[in-house]
Amino acid sequence: MKASPRLALLFIGCLLACQQAEAQYLNPKIAEKKVTVHSAVILPAKVEITKESSKGSEMMVAESEQTSKTVFEAVGQSLEQKKITVIKSPFEGESATTDENHRYLLADIQTRYDALLPKLVDKSKDVKKARFSLGDDVMLLNVDKSADALVFIRGHGRVFTKGKTFFTLMNPFSFDVPIVFITIGIVDARTGEVLVFTKPAKSSSVLNNPKKLNKLVTESLKKLPASS
Repeated sequence: MKASPRLALLFIGCLLACQQAEAQYLNPKIAEKKVTVHSAVILPAKVEITKESSKGSEMMVAESEQTSKTVFEAVGQSLEQKKITVIKSPFEGESATTDENHRYLLADIQTRYDALLPKLVDKSKDVKKARFSLGDDVMLLNVDKSADALVFIRGHGRVFTKGKTFFTLMNPFSFDVPIVFITIGIVDARTGEVLVFTKPAKSSSVLNNPKKLNKLVTESLKKLPASS
């Protein structure tokens, strides 16, 4: 008995919906409001988009840069809606620091986060047990002293060509779908402890609709308590 392509896509949609509902993980200090994030610095985002065809895949450089910018701004807006002050990052825009030592420290912290990310994704529930930290070396970044937290944004997305889409729809047993997967980590700016981790996933069609992409980010931070 062959499975309907529509049923296959519906199954994937249900999985994404379930993942979205369970995609927010709070450290007990945040969940129990022992710690409140009042201000944060968002570090440079990295969201990579690839285009996939029947011949293979290729990186979409311009689209990756634009999506990184859009998600960066969406995270900032979501935090501000929760009365959390977003402090201008010393690593973004025209005023970005040119101090080599400072940028080396940023690269080192970003690399540490990237090394921790697979565990955050695979064992996200351990965030609720306060098991993840980057260590207090995060203080060496010397961001604004009033910053309570550092925000890390990572993600990847897959967009299909018409040929790839047709091939996928015609294969009743294929669960290969265009998808965008974003992770947001909020880390204590002094101790390095991971306070919040979210990993929303959605059809990559949201990449063509900034409002939907913003909504995806906002919903993924829904459980983060607002600053009092």
